[in-house]
Amino acid sequence: MEAENFSFDSIMDARRKAVEHSIRPISIDELKAFEESLFRDAGDVWYEPFRQFVDENRHSTFYHAAVDDQIQVVYCRDKEKGIWFIPERAVGILEAKELEILKEIVDAR
Repeated sequence: MEAENFSFDSIMDARRKAVEHSIRPISIDELKAFEESLFRDAGDVWYEPFRQFVDENRHSTFYHAAVDDQIQVVYCRDKEKGIWFIPERAVGILEAKELEILKEIVDAR
């Protein structure tokens, strides 16, 4: 079997381009709809922090972007915080490097 040519940099570059093309402001109502699809179980450990973050920052501008491999992000420029998720599979907090990339993308718009 031939080894696959794996380039982390090219994967990350492709993801950044996908975010640049898909990022858009998202309303609180749309975020609430994501909340319902992300956290089908109210006992999910991420449910309360996500809901609280959205509620506390309801007057902030949030952004949503989708990456080709089904990863999506929600970013709050005002608070420099965000999450990534794969619907019905996984969710996590965006780290400093990802937040810096999103800041650059949003500020360039």
